[in-house]
Amino acid sequence: MELRRELGEIEDLAILYVLPDNQVNAKTLRFIDGNGLRERVHFLRDPDSRAIDQLGLRRANPEPIEVGVPHPATYVLDREGRVRLVDVRKDYHIWLDPEPIIAALKRIP
Repeated sequence: MELRRELGEIEDLAILYVLPDNQVNAKTLRFIDGNGLRERVHFLRDPDSRAIDQLGLRRANPEPIEVGVPHPATYVLDREGRVRLVDVRKDYHIWLDPEPIIAALKRIP
């Protein structure tokens, strides 16, 4: 996996995964462990969806099952907190290709 190889070369990389509620389960942890990411992935529980609202990611007309669930989004920030990449999707089935993430990470000095 190209992205995994690139991530492995960045020593101080941290991945923050924001969840509307406590949705980390055994399957999630197996995936993280299987990809050697346990030390890099951190989960932030956002039960009131404050972060989702601040980022403008709340779905406007959600289905009942989607209430509080954000649009899927990827942000790359540098060490100073400057945003280097933003990608917001409306469909969970269409994922961001790794190339833009890798390019954004490589532009960070």
